[in-house]
Amino acid sequence: MSGTGNMMHRPTDTRSASMSRMGAAGRTSAVASSFVVADAGQCIGCKACELACFAVHSQANGIGASVGTVSVPVVPKVYVVRTGDTYVPVQCRHCENAPCAHACPVQAIRQEDGVVMIDEDRCIGCTSCVLACPFGAIEVSPVYRAGHLVTQSGLTHRANRVALPRTAASKCDLCAETENGQPACVDACPNHVLRLAKGISDSPPEPRREVFFPRL
Repeated sequence: MSGTGNMMHRPTDTRSASMSRMGAAGRTSAVASSFVVADAGQCIGCKACELACFAVHSQANGIGASVGTVSVPVVPKVYVVRTGDTYVPVQCRHCENAPCAHACPVQAIRQEDGVVMIDEDRCIGCTSCVLACPFGAIEVSPVYRAGHLVTQSGLTHRANRVALPRTAASKCDLCAETENGQPACVDACPNHVLRLAKGISDSPPEPRREVFFPRL
């Protein structure tokens, strides 16, 4: 009887173990994130990465490669931070479980092929994502369209009743919308401080194999 009892329980145990393995495989089949990493020991603080980032993401405002075309404030998506005599560029790490996305109350942050993106039109500028980001890689800044400041409907200055600017969260998007997909900051760095670390996607889980046990 004891042997029969063990055989009766075996299919259930096997199914549980199989489901457990499939669950583990499913959890590791997500698209891994890519991000730009920096060698702080080699950064000279020239901010070429900031200017390259600004130029790429401001073409809708008429910004070109020359200084004379700049008509809006320089607001990059990568920031060179100085601590003592050390400089280091800081930008989004595209976390797989992005805390900024969890904190966003209007679902303006989404992940596409491992890249965490912000929908500027949906963003309400509440700074929840700024507080949630563990790397300080997000800033909220005024929105410019076609070289002009966008104002927030219904929001005016108390004293002069002038419309206040509309603000939205801004951070590195790995130049996802550029033609070659290569981050501009990596190309512009004169000291080769920055490099793109590419995430490798796990292979999809193997198809489930049925296991049959002979009836005794």
